[in-house]
Amino acid sequence: MEIKGTEMDSIEKYLELSRTCPELFAQSEELPLVLDPKELYAFAQKSGRRIGIVYESHYHLMVVDVVRAKNGSLFAYERLMNRVMRGAVVIVPYYNGKYILLRQYRHALREYQYGFPRGFGEEGISAKENAGKELWEELGVQAEKWKGFGKIVPDSGAMSSKADVFLAELNEAPQVIQEEEIVGHIALDWEQLGEWIRDGKITDGFTLAAYAKMSLQK
Repeated sequence: MEIKGTEMDSIEKYLELSRTCPELFAQSEELPLVLDPKELYAFAQKSGRRIGIVYESHYHLMVVDVVRAKNGSLFAYERLMNRVMRGAVVIVPYYNGKYILLRQYRHALREYQYGFPRGFGEEGISAKENAGKELWEELGVQAEKWKGFGKIVPDSGAMSSKADVFLAELNEAPQVIQEEEIVGHIALDWEQLGEWIRDGKITDGFTLAAYAKMSLQK
């Protein structure tokens, strides 16, 4: 099989990414990454698989690595990376004794879901600045106090991303913003929030992780 130019480009882009973001290509005895160009091209030719950065959008990179098993055999392993690797956030808006959740249509699920506001990282701004930007865009308000709860990893089985969790104490009531498939929001006190999680009304992983972080500091 002849390797097409697009496949060569995907491997070249992949190797460039490995040089600019070495933390995402850390070697491990468990699953060593193959980063030798000759081996990558040979694997692509033999397997018929596209290797490297196989898809790019404004938000994501779809990456297919080649890893070496303990018996020496090679296989492809997929992962999804955010286009901007740092600065993703989850915001827990708090106003008048209640926590604010968006009701939003999620295309990947093809259904509505309740969850705290969140956003991808953006170039040139910090995670906290990004949190303020997302809060303004999705609820039309600013926060008078911020508290960080550390990072979460939403899906380590497929994604390379982490997100910072922030509690935002609002200085005014949230607005009704209808964009990015947001159709409204709901305000729950701490007890109600736990009940909604228990009853399966809230299933968003970012929201559940943020709730767990806050629970340990209450």
